[in-house]
Amino acid sequence: MRVLYIIILCALASTALLWLGRLGKLPKRHAAAAALLSMVLASALLLLAVLPGNSFYGPVLTHGSTAKKQIALTFDDGPYPPYTQQLLKVLADKQVHATFFMVGENAAKHPEIVKAVQAGGHEIALHAGKHQDLLKLNQAELAANIASGKSTLESLTGQRVHYMRPPHGFKDWQVLGAIEAAGLKAVNWSVIPRDWTNPGVQRIVDRVCYAAEPGAIVLLHDGDSPKNAAPREQTVAAVGLIIDQLREEKYQFVTISELEK
Repeated sequence: MRVLYIIILCALASTALLWLGRLGKLPKRHAAAAALLSMVLASALLLLAVLPGNSFYGPVLTHGSTAKKQIALTFDDGPYPPYTQQLLKVLADKQVHATFFMVGENAAKHPEIVKAVQAGGHEIALHAGKHQDLLKLNQAELAANIASGKSTLESLTGQRVHYMRPPHGFKDWQVLGAIEAAGLKAVNWSVIPRDWTNPGVQRIVDRVCYAAEPGAIVLLHDGDSPKNAAPREQTVAAVGLIIDQLREEKYQFVTISELEK
């Protein structure tokens, strides 16, 4: 069932209830209270769909259960030259492995970058076939989007893809069901520095390091899907500083697979 359909039904029900009260078919106070409850339900369902840190619609990994000082750096929306290659150099210099949630159509355009990510020992996961709001797709479109992205990544790497992060982290019952049906596990995040807004290198560093805790999953961006236009220099510059600061705090950097062990 699509959460958007339920939200629309709740909105229609609220409107109908208010009209019934106005026309005297229901007591106005009762109609207003019922309409309010309907809208509260719609708002709650929408928030649960767009906020990353919950599993209301089904299992979503947002945080590792480890008590060890382990943290996972993850990167969305790539591959995206030249920033993905610049980021790979930073990670190699720091001897850190990360998880890259790639867009299938970007991977198909830049197979050499996909292979460079793989050669660097990083984990490759799926973001989508095309960077779309999956809540707005019908069941066939949703399945096709996931299948195309998964097939592209597995064809390029020769390895099975295990994880998927839906674009924007948006999910409902059907999105999570489609991810599971594709043999994937949904992953969101617990730390979000909003690096895609380019707020400044030090602000990105401070936001990550302030929120860091054992088992945290950090959302960063090496890409800019679907437009592939915005710069990512700030993220690239911030990553090395993040690694240095958190290492001083005795953190170990791991991939999503390693975080789940």
